[in-house]
Amino acid sequence: MEKRYGVLRVVATLWKIIAWIVLVLGILGAIGTLIFGIAGVSPQFWRMMGMGPAMREGGIVIGIVGFLVGLLVSVIYFLVFFAMGQLITLMIDIEENTRALRIATAGDLPPEGYST
Repeated sequence: MEKRYGVLRVVATLWKIIAWIVLVLGILGAIGTLIFGIAGVSPQFWRMMGMGPAMREGGIVIGIVGFLVGLLVSVIYFLVFFAMGQLITLMIDIEENTRALRIATAGDLPPEGYST
């Protein structure tokens, strides 16, 4: 049986690839936030980020909280993007199975316009 919806297959694959990229970059960003927090980034960094010098003292706590929040957000975005790809794949599979069933049972159907 011929494969249909080639573009949708590509889109589904792209959603899944984007999901993995988001997850990897999110984890790296979360680890970077943790390292910045533990290492005690300079007050200039916090001023540049618009948070003032008082943030330096709570850097470890901010690093840990930023790590956890970044991890959580990354996982949520990963799940949403991956689910979009899976949903498209599911719809294509349903269509293929429905078409295959129709073809397999075509000989068993009464002629068109036939009524009992």
